[in-house]
Amino acid sequence: PITFLMMLIMDYIITIRDFLYNIAHSILSIIRIIILSRPVSIPVLKDDKALVILGNGPSLKETLKKNTGFLKNKTLLAVNHMAETEVYEKLKPALYVTAAPEYWLPDVEEDFLKWRESIFNHIADKTSWKLDFFIPVAARRNPWWKKVLEKNPNIRIHYYNNTPIEGFQRFVHRCFDWKCGMPRPHNVLIPSLMTGIWTGYKVIYLAGADHDWMKDVHIGEDNTPYLLMKHFYDGDKVKPVYMKKLGKGKRKLHEVLETFYLTFKGYHIIQSWAQKKGVKIYNITPGSWIDAFDRKKI
Repeated sequence: PITFLMMLIMDYIITIRDFLYNIAHSILSIIRIIILSRPVSIPVLKDDKALVILGNGPSLKETLKKNTGFLKNKTLLAVNHMAETEVYEKLKPALYVTAAPEYWLPDVEEDFLKWRESIFNHIADKTSWKLDFFIPVAARRNPWWKKVLEKNPNIRIHYYNNTPIEGFQRFVHRCFDWKCGMPRPHNVLIPSLMTGIWTGYKVIYLAGADHDWMKDVHIGEDNTPYLLMKHFYDGDKVKPVYMKKLGKGKRKLHEVLETFYLTFKGYHIIQSWAQKKGVKIYNITPGSWIDAFDRKKI
């Protein structure tokens, strides 16, 4: 009887803890929305095709090589560095999503300045078809990139709110419906999935989403966590790099692992919202570490 009573008390304490946690995070999310979010207009695309999100993981190389037929008659969404690759003009994605604040923040290290200038110039120079380009609303503060893209009349620019939303599930889902924000966007695939749902796609495939970084993390002699950030467009030699925070400095190991945790958690939050909206998300990435979505072989 004493053990049973203790279990009941512990369950009661956990319930109260979770309730208070959700209240606090719901209030914090409301404050973030007021400060960070803005009204946005995301088009609902009149398209009955399925959407394929092309992540930049190393497995995408084999997917593009062996399954080109699968990509036909589907809408494609590109992310980050895709425009710098040879396949960009071959695939002609209809949507393009960027997320990292390093794309527009003024105070970043020199390598980021060269990196982002190259990406936007490639998008502007290569895109000879209609492209819907999506970027966080915060990028309006430093619109140098916009001047580059506006030179190309084929590119339509859209903004989205990447404000972190947390708290009670019903509250979170309603905020998603209103496009006020999303799960913490520590990976570009989170805003890509949200954009796919917001633009009206009912079937979404996720390719090139390996997400197996944890097996390639090590600590250097300088006490810095290093990762092998592999992409489908990399050559044979990939050098370990350290993860920066807002384009400068070095993340500590616990900060690196926290970004992984929040990313994988975010996929489960998106899956619960997608199921509520009748949206099917399939992970077609061989060997992917993402456990939130149903897997499908192609």
